[in-house]
Amino acid sequence: MNEPSVLDLLFSTSDLAALAPEIWLAAAGTFLLLFEAFLPRLRNSVPFLALGAVGVAAWLVAQPATANAAFSGLVRGDLLTVGWSELLLFATALALLSSHGFLRRERIPSGEYEALFLWCAAGLLLLVRSSELLTLFLALELLSLCLYALAAFNRNVPWSTEAALKYFLMGAFVSAFVLYGIALVYGQTETTTFAGIAGRIATGVDSPALLIFGFLLLIAGFAFKMSMVPFHAWAPDVYQGAPSPFVAFLSVAPKAASAFVLASFLVLLDGSVVADRWPSLVALLAVASMAVGNLFALVQRDIKRMLAYSGIAHMGYAVIPLAALGDGTEHWRPLFVYLVAYVLMNAGAFAIVSVLYRRVGEQHSIADLGGWGYRFPLLGICLTICLLSLAGIPPTAGFFGKYLVFLHAIGHGQLWLALVGIAAALVGVAYYLRVIYVLYMKPEQAEPEVTPRWSGNLAAIVAAAGSLALGIWPEHLLAWIDTAVASLAR
Repeated sequence: MNEPSVLDLLFSTSDLAALAPEIWLAAAGTFLLLFEAFLPRLRNSVPFLALGAVGVAAWLVAQPATANAAFSGLVRGDLLTVGWSELLLFATALALLSSHGFLRRERIPSGEYEALFLWCAAGLLLLVRSSELLTLFLALELLSLCLYALAAFNRNVPWSTEAALKYFLMGAFVSAFVLYGIALVYGQTETTTFAGIAGRIATGVDSPALLIFGFLLLIAGFAFKMSMVPFHAWAPDVYQGAPSPFVAFLSVAPKAASAFVLASFLVLLDGSVVADRWPSLVALLAVASMAVGNLFALVQRDIKRMLAYSGIAHMGYAVIPLAALGDGTEHWRPLFVYLVAYVLMNAGAFAIVSVLYRRVGEQHSIADLGGWGYRFPLLGICLTICLLSLAGIPPTAGFFGKYLVFLHAIGHGQLWLALVGIAAALVGVAYYLRVIYVLYMKPEQAEPEVTPRWSGNLAAIVAAAGSLALGIWPEHLLAWIDTAVASLAR
């Protein structure tokens, strides 16, 4: 009889199969580094190899072997997680597509940039698939380290370095908060698995105050990643200084993954002896984010800073369903649909900004867009659609996402929260329409210094077309999310 190997004792083949997307992305990133180093003449093909790697990862995520729990339940594999993973990979692909022309224009070598993106994607997938706190923390650190490096990637621009330094310093504090929160939760529950924590909370803990403080630290950490008030101060400066195609990724993918983790934490606490005040806390975060985000965006003259503050407001809308969880599964439908819409419209807006603005890291003045809707008709139409979707104007995805979010709040006795959200959305309409007004109603203030490349145009078309398609034909996405949520209840 053959003796089992050390690897067989550590994990099984089914475990490796379940982690195939993350393993593939990590290996593909390493390969791209070596490919660029040994075949520098072919470095122009690296972005397309990276896109192909993301496509393979999306295919692996959809395989039945991936949709299973692995490593004794430490990694989840339910249908909802699969859908969230596909959304994160789509955001990665969109950002890589918009990066191609940017890298060529700025003469930034390919290889390291795409490798960091693939490692970010691996961290994101592991983040949403983790069902254990230490695995969650390792995924968060893998993601964060790559994000810090990408924020500073354009080394010739001092604003990029400044943005990365601010992001790194605040991110380091947040990592400490998360780790300390994990220690407190473990100290009270004697386990780090989500299932074990839920069971221990249901039976009672010795010091509920310490458990509450631990979860407060965890929620604060992921609220930082979502740039929610009062953890939002880093976002405008980082968005302005970092490379715009990377911001198209930073502004959506980590937020979508963090929203999933935040919802998972609240589900753990729902119905327990320490659950009474969590809905009020989430409602407070939502109201503060909607108010601060929209009011500060209203006075911005830089389009990247405006989109940064509007992103803060959109995370306020997104977490409204988490203020009333219902039966523990009803919140997933509006949350997922809203985040799909947000990925399309916000990543699309930043992708177009990366094409239109040549001066990296400096002011991206809204006034400079005067008349560019006629000079660049395709990009002007795509930016208009993305902005209308961000404003929640029908028949776009943004309108449908807001409709589901507010409907959920009203159906669960949170009419006041829905009314606050509607009022905040009306404020947001003003600054989105101001950009469209400048695009088409103002004379040219500056001569464009760029020639849009096909990759940037394609990213804009995909985002704008997706925003319209989801707003007009949402039934297929709704049917899928209903199936995924129903599988959780079984």
